[in-house]
Amino acid sequence: MKANEFVKKFGWGEATAFLSMGSDVEIVYTASFFDDLKHLVESYELVESYGGLSKARNHVERTIFKLSCQIIALKKAIADVESCQ
Repeated sequence: MKANEFVKKFGWGEATAFLSMGSDVEIVYTASFFDDLKHLVESYELVESYGGLSKARNHVERTIFKLSCQIIALKKAIADVESCQ
C-alpha cells in the first residue's frame, strides 16, 4: 500500500498516530513507506497552518511572489494533500 492510499483509507488522524508508533512500524512497512507517510503528514500540517486546502490555494493565487521558496513548498504540499483525497 502506498502512503497516499493509506491516508485515503484511514484518514489524517490515523496517519499521524501511525507515525508516532516509531520503529515498530518499519518492521511491517518499508522505510520508504514510512518516509512518504511522514512527508504527507508534514504537507497536511503545512496546508492546515494556512487554514485548510481552499485557503492555502487562495494564498498561492493571491501572492505576487510566485517563485518564492515558501510558495513553491506550499504548492507541493497542496498537491500532496490533494493526492490523498
